[in-house]
Amino acid sequence: MATDTLVTISLPKEKQSALDRFLANGFPTNKWEEWKYTSLKSLNDTDWHWNTSEEASLDSILTLETACTLHTSNGKMTLEGLLPAGVAYLDFANFVHQNPDFAKVFAQRNPILDQNSLYDLNDALASSHQVIWVKKGVKVEFPILHTYFASVSISSAIQIKLLIYLEEGAQLTWIDDLASSVDSQAILSNYVQEIWVAKDAHLTFVKTQDFGQMTTHIDHTFISQQDHSVVDMFTFSLNGGLIRNNLHFYVDGQQVISNLNGLYVPGNDQLVDSHTVVDHRMPNSESNELYKGVLLGNSTGVFNGKIFVRPDAQKTNAFQSCKNVLASDKATMNTKPQLEIWADDVKCSHGTTTGQLSDEALFYMRSRGISEEAAKTLLMLAFVQQVIDKVEIPALKESISNRVVAKIQQALGV
Repeated sequence: MATDTLVTISLPKEKQSALDRFLANGFPTNKWEEWKYTSLKSLNDTDWHWNTSEEASLDSILTLETACTLHTSNGKMTLEGLLPAGVAYLDFANFVHQNPDFAKVFAQRNPILDQNSLYDLNDALASSHQVIWVKKGVKVEFPILHTYFASVSISSAIQIKLLIYLEEGAQLTWIDDLASSVDSQAILSNYVQEIWVAKDAHLTFVKTQDFGQMTTHIDHTFISQQDHSVVDMFTFSLNGGLIRNNLHFYVDGQQVISNLNGLYVPGNDQLVDSHTVVDHRMPNSESNELYKGVLLGNSTGVFNGKIFVRPDAQKTNAFQSCKNVLASDKATMNTKPQLEIWADDVKCSHGTTTGQLSDEALFYMRSRGISEEAAKTLLMLAFVQQVIDKVEIPALKESISNRVVAKIQQALGV
């Protein structure tokens, strides 16, 4: 078994407890309800190196005006440029030392609501736990860019952990540009982000995932919001052998706005699984969820969206929509929207649709001299553009559109 070598690793007590939990459960299989369509059982067949010392370096393909850049190369983080005034980058132990009250908050943080042994694996093996700390009232003018790149010559598991903390009234745009080499050996990329957004704070978070075919990427993002806070979240899953996104929002304040936007374009032999949770615990808040997918070749998509409205969360508005286009008769989409309401004064809706490109629209475009491949590309881009257009950074919006078009054209043989 691939996990046999983990037994020999010596860890501090807390990390050992997390490792023991992982070893007791192992990699998720399709016998687990939350992993019904995304079994990781095959990872047991790989002889993973759990702590790679290889170096990898690749600049982000994004060209943006940024405040600074955090680089992660095969799990090792380095900061490039000067942090804006009022923003700190430090390890978790130092952060807690400066914010002793936060230790209790962190220890009692929100539960992981799905079966998630990979979170325990990260807890055990992440070599560092870094923090981006935006202090009270600080409005960061330009985005902070995080470039994440992995490339290995031997099969390797990479664990990174990052905490983002916005104090009261802070504003930040954070961009995750995640990628791996197309020539790399097998990679298990296991990424945890835990985010606190305090009263009146505003976070815009854009995540692009563009991995090589040999990469399995498990992404855990947990966001807790306080009174009057706003989070605009975007997840663009463009490439990767297997991508699983666990995105959880915990609405712990009133007058909170949570916006979840997602786009996935898997191709041949690729699987993208989006698991979202919005947990409304306080009254008078709003969540809006829009996910769209274009499935190419023999790809597989999964969407499982849960909305919880707790008894105290009266006057909640919660909306969820997942729409998909199967661009091939070999593609598969599995959807499961879920809505659990324990309050009676709410407005909630959820729904999902999966279909194919309109024959009438294709005929109309072909009759006006547009080639079949160009017509299909335009229709698929138009379908997902609603999500892309919500991004307010022109250069980033253009980059995402270009990558989506390139992926579609490759699948069509253009």
